[in-house]
Amino acid sequence: MYKQELISIVKSIIASETVPEHVKWAEQLSDFYKKTATHKNPESNETLIKGGFALSSSGAADCVDDYLRTVFFIKGVYKALMKLCLDFPERSINILYAGCGPYATLILPLLPLFDKERIKAVLVDINVESIQSVHNFLSVIGLLEYDLQLIEANAITYTKPTDFVIDLAITETMHYALTREPQVAITKNIVRQLTSDALLIPEEIRIDLAYTFFAYEPYLKNTNEVKGRNEMQPYTDNVFVDRLFTINKEHFGSENKSSTFESFFYKLPADFSKHPDVCIFTELKIFGDIELKTAESYITNPFCVVSMYNLSAYSEIQLVYDFSEIPQWSYNLKERD
Repeated sequence: MYKQELISIVKSIIASETVPEHVKWAEQLSDFYKKTATHKNPESNETLIKGGFALSSSGAADCVDDYLRTVFFIKGVYKALMKLCLDFPERSINILYAGCGPYATLILPLLPLFDKERIKAVLVDINVESIQSVHNFLSVIGLLEYDLQLIEANAITYTKPTDFVIDLAITETMHYALTREPQVAITKNIVRQLTSDALLIPEEIRIDLAYTFFAYEPYLKNTNEVKGRNEMQPYTDNVFVDRLFTINKEHFGSENKSSTFESFFYKLPADFSKHPDVCIFTELKIFGDIELKTAESYITNPFCVVSMYNLSAYSEIQLVYDFSEIPQWSYNLKERD
């Protein structure tokens, strides 16, 4: 019974085209998880690791209610799996899902759409309660026949089995502007274990610098206010400064061992009355043409680094991103002549 209900929901998510449809079916998925849950997700097991905070099982479960994030990621994973099934019709597809949380939201709902011989997956999470929760869902829904390994481990340091060649790696452990959570540290660890042909989701994370009026930019405050990108126009006097960096396979594909990024120095405008805030903007290319734009999700909300009203004695600013401990932004300044 539960498997057929899940199939109906996930097919509707994949077919959805409008924001109201996205929201409707993401809510249906959230309700489905709550209805079938047999395991209570604790709020107290948030974990500080070298690279960021791993959300508590309860906090990770709440992420399903970030509706457009849920829908677009599921669509992106489905599209990637369909590509891999076409590319490799004679064998199973190997998936690594790092930071799966208690719902394994980005892969579990899709399993019934594929024959069990086609999917082989390793699901990793640092919280044993989340791993137990995923196992319980697989049992209740009737998906235990799938070849899934559930591993309690730190995804920042996890090493895959030597005989497991990853076709698709998935990790979504993000906070806005790549702060707080260990998305970058996990991605760095995963990418070094991928072949050149493997797919990564999200495919790209784009981080931009802009001068703007932060209070006037679109911002998702709660999921009752979800809007499509056509309804959310950026602040009219927003000044794009530069793309600071892009996180993708190539970014960590070489021997890039650094855990910091330092931008160029950028000139601060003499007149900043219409755009007084130095801000970070995030956009995601999940897979192919499936993207998550500014303020469509909590994880793509803009982030204010500093107000220029506090920098009147300075002429230039350099942005610094450091994910060696808790991911965060800071800045360096040059004084006016």
